Amino acid sequence: MRYLKRVDYHVHTNFSDGQASYAEVIDRAKEIGLYSIAITDHFDSFDKGKSFCLKTDDELMDHFDRIREYGSKIGQNVLCGIETCTDYEGNLRLSDIVIESCDIIITSPHYVEYDGPLIPGHYFNDCYWEAYKRKVLNMARGPGDILGHSEGYLPLGKLLVPGTTTYEERKKLCYKIACRYFDNEYIDELAKMLKISGKALELHCATHTPREAVIQKMIENKISISLGSDSHVLPSVGKVEWGLSVLEKYNGEKLQFIK
Repeated sequence: MRYLKRVDYHVHTNFSDGQASYAEVIDRAKEIGLYSIAITDHFDSFDKGKSFCLKTDDELMDHFDRIREYGSKIGQNVLCGIETCTDYEGNLRLSDIVIESCDIIITSPHYVEYDGPLIPGHYFNDCYWEAYKRKVLNMARGPGDILGHSEGYLPLGKLLVPGTTTYEERKKLCYKIACRYFDNEYIDELAKMLKISGKALELHCATHTPREAVIQKMIENKISISLGSDSHVLPSVGKVEWGLSVLEKYNGEKLQFIK
């Protein structure tokens, strides 16, 4: 791992849906020796179902100021960013001041603009997952720095029967969906879109996604690779060992996304 740096570019605090404060997260990053960390709280005024996403621009700017001041104070390299969803065409819906103030913008497909019928418990809806793939391709070609969890934490919400699945069962379900719908043609197109935009693909270390064959394809196509824990609690900050090992396995060290 001579060329690899231990970074975590996907971390949440209690500004959104994380448990720890920004100071606790930065302290943790310094304690475990991270080269750098990005605090990327949710920020998406269009995600009406999640109140923690609905902060104002001024609140976000204040959050960034405190993060930068504290990181400088204790000597920890810390980046300010957000995780957000785009519109269906992959366009950001953020003010200029937010875009300009972010060191990192992760665009993650948290929801799909889909008007067709969805039946809870019917997970393999061909039309829905085709719409999802088209949105992800648009996001891959669109603005932002990182395409987040494209095969993990899939937008299953309306397909789930409440209270019938565990976290681990949902992870397995996402894997089955990826194997069924995210075929080689789609992965080739995804690599093409990322190549056009220069956007990095996230190795989502919480779910060990995307599949290794996808990662290998991206490395073959010289796509930048970003490591993120998607941490919401202090113990998982910096847990990117899986991502580091996969990058090393497929000789992707020089493609690691570093800011």
